[in-house]
Amino acid sequence: MTNFYKKLFSYGLMGALLISSFGCSDDDSDSVDPVDSDQDYTFFISASSEDSEYIVTADDLESGEVSIVGNGTELAMTGYSWIFNDDPSVAIGLVYAKGDPGIGLGYNYNDKRELSNIGQFQISSRFTSYGFFENYAITSVGGQTLVDDEGNTLVDGEGNPRQDGSVFNFIDVNTMSMETKSIPTFDVFHEGQQATFSGIVDRGDGTFLSGAVVSSPRDPDATGGSSTGEVVYPNECWVAAFDKDLNIVQKFHDDRLSYSSGRFRSQYYSQIAKDDDNNVYVFSGAYEETTTHPAGALRINNGANDFDDNYFFNIEALTDGYKFRRVWHITEDYFFLEIYNDVEPTSRGAASQYGIVKMEDQTFNWIGGDFPAYDQIDATGLPMAHDGKMYFPVTVDSEYPVVYVIDPATAKATAGITVQATGVSSVGILRK
Repeated sequence: MTNFYKKLFSYGLMGALLISSFGCSDDDSDSVDPVDSDQDYTFFISASSEDSEYIVTADDLESGEVSIVGNGTELAMTGYSWIFNDDPSVAIGLVYAKGDPGIGLGYNYNDKRELSNIGQFQISSRFTSYGFFENYAITSVGGQTLVDDEGNTLVDGEGNPRQDGSVFNFIDVNTMSMETKSIPTFDVFHEGQQATFSGIVDRGDGTFLSGAVVSSPRDPDATGGSSTGEVVYPNECWVAAFDKDLNIVQKFHDDRLSYSSGRFRSQYYSQIAKDDDNNVYVFSGAYEETTTHPAGALRINNGANDFDDNYFFNIEALTDGYKFRRVWHITEDYFFLEIYNDVEPTSRGAASQYGIVKMEDQTFNWIGGDFPAYDQIDATGLPMAHDGKMYFPVTVDSEYPVVYVIDPATAKATAGITVQATGVSSVGILRK
């Protein structure tokens, strides 16, 4: 929003919040107000005012309005990333407090048709990637300092602290208990190279897959939060298969694409996901400027031990040369792409163009219909796939956020529910 409209919007919303503050509760409560519905599920919306974050619910995302004023619950912290597990059906709120302990949250939809707080956990490390594996929500971060069994810092050949560790937090979605595990990555994929992992995909066989961004060790004097040094092998794609103990039980390698990860500042966005037939598509947005490969995708067939040599999808050839940053599965073999606004992306570059790919047919379509133009979009939230459609929260200048409903077969978007708030960071579904 422009500053003028943002101020008007914020003051009006703030006044409404103050008038209606008796109708909201903070997250010390165990449940959000009961949902007035007979259905066995509810839609979870993470929305915000200028300086607070709320959870509200809705019966339907395809029409109507919902407000944070007098509804739902106000959280004690802001900046949550919400992810949603199917079985058990839970919402996990992940937050990093930049040095202070971040209090993660868990919610479900109970038998009383209430959104219920089922527990908390403390996240002490930052995280750059996340996903679900078996009964765990997992976060990961690379570039961490390694220590031995006695807590002594390990050093490299030049006496500098080794920073090739990857730290994984395993959060049990049933108990909200958390266990932290770490592994060294030096020399795992190439001699003298380390790795940062991106994405978590449960393969359904006791392992999960994660894309590896392989690089030289980062300069210890470098600034910023990225864990990646110089990428010496920009034309290679690596994927690791982990068991629950973080043993790398298999490595997938291909030289037809660059690494599988989106990049934004210090974040590593997942570009690996499954279709409905359990085939794993490994996308690469070709972010690294030294790669000669296009943005595209490879496939690991269901149960296979290597990439499919007969499958290669050059997506960049269909997007007018634009590269993509993030990938989400919708249904069947349809995937939703977040695409950079500039042909040559940067770590802070905007990405507010969107499209749909169908992987078997190798087709691409830009999102159309009621969807706003890329230069009108102020902010977006994390989308949700449900019942064959994608539900995507979008905020445009000086307006309330709207959840757009996207049909992957036509790539057309229609305006759904309006959320009276300054922003919506995510939407999801919870079932009894």
